[in-house]
Amino acid sequence: MIWAFIEEFLVILAAGAVAGIIGALAGLGGGTVISPILTLFLGIPMAYASGSALISTIATSAGSASVYVKKKIANDRIGISLTTATTAGAILGSIMANYVYVHGITYVIYTVFGIVLLVSIVPTVQRSTCELPRPRKPDLTTKLLNLYGTCFDPNLGWIRYWGVRWWLGEFIMFFAGVISGLLGIGSGALKVLGLDWAMNLPMKVSTTTSNFMIGVTAATGSSIYWYFGYIQPFIAAATAIGVLIGAQAGTRILMRITNKQIRWVFVAILSYLGFRMLLRGLGREGLMPISSLDKTFISLMFSAVMISSLYYLMARRPVDEELPPIYTAQLTKGSSIEERFEGITSNLLRIGIFLSVAVMGLGLALVVLHGGGLGHSLMDVADPSSRVNTASISIKTIIAGLQEWDGISFMLLGLVLLIIMPIAMVLINVVRFSLERDKWYTLFAVITLVNLLIALLVVPGLVPH
Repeated sequence: MIWAFIEEFLVILAAGAVAGIIGALAGLGGGTVISPILTLFLGIPMAYASGSALISTIATSAGSASVYVKKKIANDRIGISLTTATTAGAILGSIMANYVYVHGITYVIYTVFGIVLLVSIVPTVQRSTCELPRPRKPDLTTKLLNLYGTCFDPNLGWIRYWGVRWWLGEFIMFFAGVISGLLGIGSGALKVLGLDWAMNLPMKVSTTTSNFMIGVTAATGSSIYWYFGYIQPFIAAATAIGVLIGAQAGTRILMRITNKQIRWVFVAILSYLGFRMLLRGLGREGLMPISSLDKTFISLMFSAVMISSLYYLMARRPVDEELPPIYTAQLTKGSSIEERFEGITSNLLRIGIFLSVAVMGLGLALVVLHGGGLGHSLMDVADPSSRVNTASISIKTIIAGLQEWDGISFMLLGLVLLIIMPIAMVLINVVRFSLERDKWYTLFAVITLVNLLIALLVVPGLVPH
């Protein structure tokens, strides 16, 4: 029995590691990868897979953003300004998710989302012939919100960039938040699209800023999913640990590859996920009655053919290898407050993620040592369809379990620490922008914090389950 439990843990751990690598590279969060793996190959119910995907998204975000913020690749200011929309969307999407699961109409969402992902390939590929996006003149939002930034790219040196069309990015982010809450994914594909295409940011800045944002978005949805009981402790903990391992590897790979290479990785994932979701939606509708394995194979073939064709066509176009002089920059230090708080944010994410994983790991060890937890047997805890979930375990039960060194209680404590971490990060930024006397970004951070608290404290009391 113990070996069967360990085997189940290692399988989920490996799946999470793969998702973490892809998520860190493409700014997707890992949820879009782990959900299909858990449901298609491991037989885990969609609700539990979605809950685990949201938790793993926070792990990916924290694990990679702690590096990206410290190395000044992610633009945390732009990220905070856009999380106002993603968190609001995530609240709406999470509430819709409960209705969708109850009424069995997920096929509509999968179909629409698949179409959106496939259409988004076009503007992404059009930008693949240059290492940096073609400069656009700063607009009103660029100046009003100070959307300027600098970052160090190992392949280009220090570059200067700026964002445009913030309003369009905000609109896309709200839709991304709805999708995140609805499908239990980080919706990083749409976030990267909003940053890369709508706001004209360099691809590395887009993917790293997306990774910074998705943890906050996922924390919004996770608290609501917790209330609905869509988080199974064992599956969520094993997935989160695996994703963290993969995210750490992915961040190191990203530092060594070019923006164009990242863009093609992103397009490949978009094409597969878009077609796979489209097939899933049509399959539920009865228009394409084929098995899940066939859909996966067809989606892989479609993705391979599409990427090969697009790469061949784009390879024949002239490539702009020169770095436009307008992008060149020297190392510029921010204010002392900015430098100090970026270090605090990075340390919070780095220490917090390892603390939460250590607590979850302790919980897993205690479950094995005690042969179960909270009155449930070892295999009942690991059962993919188990009723051991967050809706069936009260806070009072968790506290009592911690006093008795119960494994499930420690796993849940680790998950709670993960969800709290993005909230603490936003609170730190409220203090930072207040000290900088930056009214706009203080307002953005406060709105994001309010949205998180609404998801955590208000929505559970309003929505029946």
